[in-house]
Amino acid sequence: MNKERLKKLIYDLEITNNDIEISLKLLKNNIDNGDLKSEFSNSLKYKYLSLFIIYEDFISMLLKEYNLYEIGLSVDKAIKKLRERNILNDNQEVYLNSARLIRNKIGHRYKQPSIESIIDFLEENGEAQESIHNYIKSFI
Repeated sequence: MNKERLKKLIYDLEITNNDIEISLKLLKNNIDNGDLKSEFSNSLKYKYLSLFIIYEDFISMLLKEYNLYEIGLSVDKAIKKLRERNILNDNQEVYLNSARLIRNKIGHRYKQPSIESIIDFLEENGEAQESIHNYIKSFI
């Protein structure tokens, strides 16, 4: 695996994860202020999209590392392929697919998820998220 690309990805992952934590804290502290809630909500959505782009980059790196890369392979099919080959475990597959669905709703602007549902997802999946982040770091 390209170690320099991986180091950059891990750096971006840590910065983005930290930024998400800051946005979550600011949102919770300003939930009653409509303008600030709206601003921090948009910020959190943008940061969430950035996080999933990092996941997509890592998925692409895994596909390349294990000679599974195909042009035009969708993220959901890539995740499934990595799981079938035991490169990802069940929990990682479930987390990434759930994260992907939220990313699609935010990114494609249909059926926008409520900010509360995004916050709930992030809080309820902290352990799975940490597992993925540790897995990514394990390739260094």
